[in-house]
Amino acid sequence: MAESLPRSEPAMSGVQLKVNRNAFRLGPGVDQDLTYDVEINGEPVWSVQPRRDSTGREDGLWFDWPVELKPYLLGRSTILIRAHISGETVAEKEHTFGDEPDAVVSVRNSDGRPLAVDKWGHLVSRLEDEAPANQERLLDEMVRLLGDVKNACGLPTFVCFGTLLGAVRDHDLIGHDNDVDIAYLSAYNHPVDITRESFRVERRLRESGWVIRRGSSVRINVRLTMPDDTLRYIDIFSFGWVEGLLYMPSDLAVPATAETMLPLSTVELAGRQVPAPANSEQLLEMTYGPNWRVPDPSFRYEIRRPLKRRYMAWYGGLHARRRMWDAFAVKTPRRLLTGPTPFAKWAANVIPEDHVIVDLGCGTGRDTLWFARQGRTAIGLDYLYYWIGAAEREAARRQISAEFRVCDLSDSRAVLALGAELARMESPVTLYARFLLSAVDEQIRQDIWRVAQMALRSRGQLLLEFRTTEDASRSHVFERNERQRFFLDPEQAVSEIEATGGRIVQQITGDNLARFKSENPHVCRLVATWS
Repeated sequence: MAESLPRSEPAMSGVQLKVNRNAFRLGPGVDQDLTYDVEINGEPVWSVQPRRDSTGREDGLWFDWPVELKPYLLGRSTILIRAHISGETVAEKEHTFGDEPDAVVSVRNSDGRPLAVDKWGHLVSRLEDEAPANQERLLDEMVRLLGDVKNACGLPTFVCFGTLLGAVRDHDLIGHDNDVDIAYLSAYNHPVDITRESFRVERRLRESGWVIRRGSSVRINVRLTMPDDTLRYIDIFSFGWVEGLLYMPSDLAVPATAETMLPLSTVELAGRQVPAPANSEQLLEMTYGPNWRVPDPSFRYEIRRPLKRRYMAWYGGLHARRRMWDAFAVKTPRRLLTGPTPFAKWAANVIPEDHVIVDLGCGTGRDTLWFARQGRTAIGLDYLYYWIGAAEREAARRQISAEFRVCDLSDSRAVLALGAELARMESPVTLYARFLLSAVDEQIRQDIWRVAQMALRSRGQLLLEFRTTEDASRSHVFERNERQRFFLDPEQAVSEIEATGGRIVQQITGDNLARFKSENPHVCRLVATWS
């Protein structure tokens, strides 16, 4: 028997609601200055502001479903639109997505935790859905971290962004946030020095036992394991004055003075006194605008292109092209974390025993883990923290000695650093890339050749498996709207490798090499060396 759907109160204003696979429409009568929450089967999944998020037509306001939400929209649903401040039900409709009337839409991750779309368009697990023990642990660790940055690094450290907003406005965390934000004031006023300082902070925190991942040169994420073994993060931002503006990564540059920030004050947050800027209200108005006291889960920064380009030029980052892959990763990791792949089994007979295997674009780490289980030295590199975290936990659970790291191959600085590191290794290196070329564009492909050129001179090899242009017309288990996919002519790949000084040692092209469920892709395997 099909599962029954939760019922809600009848719509109070009678606004017409129309729903389809790609969008929903609100008819006339909607106050376009308000923020509205979208609930599906009784759970909030998104908040919208009509003037910013809708497309106006004669028949009403159309809101496109977020990219990361679309894969979850399959089956029966009760969709409810509610005014955020008043809680008034504005519109309601039952709708079945797709051709599975017995399925029920559920926007939850693989652990069964509710997900909602944040201001960046990403699906996140909100703080208000955390168990009380997890919230207390997060806040206690935040207080300890504030002290460590201040004491170990000698820098003025305070809560910022949404954490400061919640503390000043409600003396509590903001429920729809998914992490905690703190910052320190840099002692420098040049981007290079601010960057160097950030890495010094990272080293001190690692020495103190904190688990660190880096988002950019001025944003550090501290990873915390909650009492229920789930993960939460505390962001640490480097605030610094450059040419008279206070740069607050990675979205703002405001005319805050030293008097706005120092000396630090305190503010109450969930029963704790935590450090805050000298004039928190002034900084919050610069950050969120004059209506910062009004709760708005749909809030987004309006980032000017010159400022965004300046941040990327100065500090880099791990944001480009990540949205679709994040959605795919959240949806699929557990059912893909099994191995090895056919390519890994084939490669095991090609890779010498003394080689370090560097799995570029390792995804869930299935092949990296398998190589390590065979006694090989294996390092998995990927763009997505979600997959790297899942692979690390799987390695720890199974007591497998494999290393995993986040690496952004779209950042040329990261590419050069990786190439230099691998070139200095005592052991020869095999660069292993299964379907990586099928997931990146031409620019990143050129950087992959650059890594190979630097790391493999005189020794080592590159092993590739990728989808050919012949595979483009075939059916695939995962549709292209779920993940990025490129198809490459093998001769094009060979030409590009040879142009960088590489030599093709072996080439295999055809079917029955990379079967996955009902899919039999047409792929090419290459082995290349550099001299």
